[in-house]
Amino acid sequence: MALTAYCKKCRREVDAGELCPFCGTRLGKTAAHAAWCVEKIPVRDWMSWNAVMRVLLPSALAVLLIVLAAEGFSGGMEALERLIGGGFLTVLGILLAAVLAIVGLLLVIQGKELTDYVVDSRGVHETRYLPNPTPLKLLARLKSPALMNRVNPEAAVPVLKLEERHLPWREAARVQLWPEKCMILFYAPAWWLRISAVCTPLVWEDVMGLIREKLGKKKRIRLPASLVAPPAPPRRKTKPMAPLVPEVEEAIEQLRMEELMERPPVPAEAPEQERLPEPAENSEAGSRMPEES
Repeated sequence: MALTAYCKKCRREVDAGELCPFCGTRLGKTAAHAAWCVEKIPVRDWMSWNAVMRVLLPSALAVLLIVLAAEGFSGGMEALERLIGGGFLTVLGILLAAVLAIVGLLLVIQGKELTDYVVDSRGVHETRYLPNPTPLKLLARLKSPALMNRVNPEAAVPVLKLEERHLPWREAARVQLWPEKCMILFYAPAWWLRISAVCTPLVWEDVMGLIREKLGKKKRIRLPASLVAPPAPPRRKTKPMAPLVPEVEEAIEQLRMEELMERPPVPAEAPEQERLPEPAENSEAGSRMPEES
């Protein structure tokens, strides 16, 4: 899939270029973009689990540290030894495993979703849709069942828009590539994953070119080597010519005059002679010679 552009006059997606192939309207330089759609099954999607673990594991670690600190301040080292030896860590591990099992069940109930990605001159845009929505699927996603009112009941396949995410280029702080999975990770700030874009092999190179064009020259952004724009070739500074001394100028002028003198003269074209009108064959009677009497 090549880059596309949106023609405002035709109101359709056309191939990226200077002019619209249908109406001839000039397309802006920033109109080119890459757009694609992927289907996800949350329970099989690593990034769905990653989103849960980024919250669950730090929370479990914070609870562990708070309990150990409170027990240490109140009872000292002996209290800590009794707490650890009493099976506290085992109980915490069982609770963590139970929470992971519940999360896995919720991801199964959520069902598949559709995600649209757009990479253009403004940034990265992600829109998630839920086909065939039900109140149970919405509850599993921690969404209100009242969102079912937005679904068109007359549609052949009802689809509900879940959320939109937008990342302007000026806010991006870090980009990581996962070529084996055709995945691009956008961070803003550098320690927080903002958008994980799952590409297809057809749009991978086009998306790489857009990211390189927008972020490749910014040194403050952490980029892989393949996205860093190559440095511009150095410009050659031409030294200004020194003014010629009068003697040199006179010599150059003399050489030019000699060249002109040596050239053979160009023959001028002869002007065309005016053609005289031819005498008429049959003249009038008055112009004839008189006959002898």
